[in-house]
Amino acid sequence: VHMCTVTEYGTSLVPQGENIITHTGAMNEEEMENFFDEISPQLCIDATHPYAQNVTENIINACEKKNIENIRVLRAEGQEKGGVIYKESVKSAVEFLKKTEGNIFITTGSNELEKYCEIDNYKERCTARVLSSANVIEKCRSIGFEGKNLICMQGPFSEDLNYCMFKEKSARWIVTKNSGSAGGYEEKCNAAQRMGAGIIVIGRKPEKSKNKMFLPELIDLIKNKYGISIKRKAYIIGAGTGKADMLTGEAKNALEKSDVIIGAERVLDICSDYKNKAFFKSYKTNEIVEFLNKHNEYKSAALVFSGDIGFYSGAKKIREQLNEFEIENISGISSPVYFLNKLGLACEDVEIISCHGQSEDIIKKINENEKVCTIIGRRTDVSEICIKLLKYNMGNVRVSVGERLSYDNESIVKGNAEDFVNKETDTLSVVVFENDKYEGKKRGSIRDGEFIRGNVPMTKEEIRTVSLSKLKLDEKSVLYDIGAGTGSVSVEASKICKKVYAVEKNQDACKLIEENRIKFKCDNIKIIKGSAPEAINDLEMPTHVFIGGSSGKIKEITDKVIEKNENAVFVINAITLETVGAVNEIKNNFGYKEVVQINTSRGKYIGGYTLMNSENPVYIFTLKK
Repeated sequence: VHMCTVTEYGTSLVPQGENIITHTGAMNEEEMENFFDEISPQLCIDATHPYAQNVTENIINACEKKNIENIRVLRAEGQEKGGVIYKESVKSAVEFLKKTEGNIFITTGSNELEKYCEIDNYKERCTARVLSSANVIEKCRSIGFEGKNLICMQGPFSEDLNYCMFKEKSARWIVTKNSGSAGGYEEKCNAAQRMGAGIIVIGRKPEKSKNKMFLPELIDLIKNKYGISIKRKAYIIGAGTGKADMLTGEAKNALEKSDVIIGAERVLDICSDYKNKAFFKSYKTNEIVEFLNKHNEYKSAALVFSGDIGFYSGAKKIREQLNEFEIENISGISSPVYFLNKLGLACEDVEIISCHGQSEDIIKKINENEKVCTIIGRRTDVSEICIKLLKYNMGNVRVSVGERLSYDNESIVKGNAEDFVNKETDTLSVVVFENDKYEGKKRGSIRDGEFIRGNVPMTKEEIRTVSLSKLKLDEKSVLYDIGAGTGSVSVEASKICKKVYAVEKNQDACKLIEENRIKFKCDNIKIIKGSAPEAINDLEMPTHVFIGGSSGKIKEITDKVIEKNENAVFVINAITLETVGAVNEIKNNFGYKEVVQINTSRGKYIGGYTLMNSENPVYIFTLKK
């Protein structure tokens, strides 16, 4: 590949390699012909600036004479903006500006800059932004553009940087060319509109080349023509705990190889040493994918995530969207692992979860495990968790909080739950809870006598066990327990599933549910006081529904649930024939229907003999749409 540039600066931008040869300096048509004779090319690509029409014309003529295929690379057109004034040339733009008032910001480079000198008071009104090479600066100075009305920088520029420059100069008019996305046209227009400034676009002359295509099409053509199979590279990097020197050597090598570095603002700060790279600030999957699809010029991208990419990371989601990329995963040191090592605890002895940006049933985890480690996201999270621990009679739990881990002002504070009530901690802290009285993961039935009963009806142990087996709950399930009574079904279900909504209209029953919720440490039960179906209108979509009491509204309840989720599983307990009849009326609306009848008898010991007292028979219906 022979790369020809006019300037030394252009040559410096060319990637170096054994198969890439650079040539610096301008060539006329005859010199191009001689050059083609020397290298005998199969294909000539004209990637010059859209306004370098003379050069394009020379390339067309030289290629025709030497019978060489010639392709013109088109720059992507910037999206047309409202309120844009188009002028055919710099001269016509100047004629227009002579009749206006207000400061003018010129972004069309140093060529034809002298024409702006025709504007009255141009030294006060006009600011030119040009390249920073010595010959350009000297030319600008010679025609009166220097000091405060000359900015020398290499673009393209971000929208925010454009806006700051325009605002600093109090620009009323912005003069630009539609040089496409590669020339930062969109960013200039957006910044000008934020300023309320007028936009003057000097129109692009039509391309003279016969074979024209945009860069992605050209890359595909070259791949097909020469049988090249290349995938763009994506490094998915875990940045570690948040300090630059916690980046692994592998991560640093990947950052060095990448054309662009992508991540949230906090992780981009860690990568600030790589100033020669392009940066894109975003943590949203759709924005990142859209950016990479739009910018095919970036052949390798570093997608940087905090912590480790295998622990509650956005890396999981982005990986699924990058089908066109060769992906290399690079681990980081997660803050939980760092903190556990600081405390001298082995990872395999600890349940590691995250409460950052999601609702995790932390009380349930602490009750089931001796040690739990979690990331938090708010300054009040630790206090709120400790208040709940005290509410559920778990004041014995020891708490260790790691703040600003790995930084110079790292802090590790230890105490009991009550020591952290109403105390704020640093955001993105890591917390370890140690519970010597943990109960483990209980999945067996709870005996009736263990529940606080009162005078409220309760689904008995045997019926409860069969009903729960028919529901087939798992850790992702969301259950409505309608007619919850004492909350016995809610409590047992909460040990298995993600969340339970206990719906009950009786005030005394609601109090019992709350007492049982605290006794069995079931923070994932939410008590809803009211009658179904009205009480469930605003609840999240359920996966499962248990109906122990319906007040005669079986059809209305099932209809309302199906509106939310037609795949919901219903288990309905019926004792009276009227309830059985109501279920029979709706069962044919369901694709799956099953009914079992259970008759239980309890032994009663009298005078050395055992008498069996029978309970009411219960019908257990299972329905699914």
